[in-house]
Amino acid sequence: MKKRSPRKSSLKRMQQDEDVIDKRLLKDEDRLIRKVEKYLHLHMDNYETSHGRRIEGTLFLLNMLAVVLFMVDTFNPTGTAKTIFFISELSLVSVFVVEYIARLWVAQHKLRHAISMYSIIDLLSILPVLVSFVNLTFFRIFRILRLFRLLRVLRFQRMFKAKNTLFGNLSDTQIVVVRIVLTVFTIIFVSSGLIWAIENKVNPGAFGNIFNALYFSVVTLSTVGYGDITPLSPWGKLVTVGMILSGIALIPWQLGKLVKIVVLSSGKTKRKCTKCGLLDHDLDAKFCKQCGKKVPVKISKVI
Repeated sequence: MKKRSPRKSSLKRMQQDEDVIDKRLLKDEDRLIRKVEKYLHLHMDNYETSHGRRIEGTLFLLNMLAVVLFMVDTFNPTGTAKTIFFISELSLVSVFVVEYIARLWVAQHKLRHAISMYSIIDLLSILPVLVSFVNLTFFRIFRILRLFRLLRVLRFQRMFKAKNTLFGNLSDTQIVVVRIVLTVFTIIFVSSGLIWAIENKVNPGAFGNIFNALYFSVVTLSTVGYGDITPLSPWGKLVTVGMILSGIALIPWQLGKLVKIVVLSSGKTKRKCTKCGLLDHDLDAKFCKQCGKKVPVKISKVI
């Protein structure tokens, strides 16, 4: 009977040990990935957990910083300032790219999430910096892509799409008021960015930076209309008309919702259900209309 070589036996044993270690590492890696996915799925867009509030609060501040950087960019920084600005924006966009991938990864319906409004806004807002690594400045489309950075202001809408927000559980009245403020801010900021991008070339004296454009937008939208700054190009005038029409259409619509909520709440009382937490009940309600549990007898009328 032919005996095995001790060397071959040793090599085979080492190979088996390596296979066991590889399997163990793969299992640990898979367990870690599932743990990260579960963590992100639980805490992203979840303001009820402390980790969720930290994540969304950090993204809120970073998005605010991105808006500020866009405004600084309208002053055309040069030299060291331009380098610092580019590195700062690149760092912010890197975080937003990770956020976009993470939201897509943990989404239950990935295609539906990818074509949702907020997902498209996220993608369009990070495209300008990503394409800056390729020399596309000679394309007109590149200038249009740079304007997509304006869409970052729409990311704030995501944080107030429900009553439970980063700043606590808001009432119906409070959430509508916040949405009205965000609507006005969005109209002014987006219109100012567009007008600045259009008029900066043909009218640099009046629209040299975005702050002049912001001043023009506020004066125009508030119907004061001093007339000291006016757009000269047809496209600038078209954006101004669009801004005015947007304000006329969206702001009264939001105000109408606010009036409706105030009128409806006049016949409500604040009695928190001890089971489901519903706060607003009818004046003569004895049981919760959401879960059926008996509500507290003491009432305090909403003003």
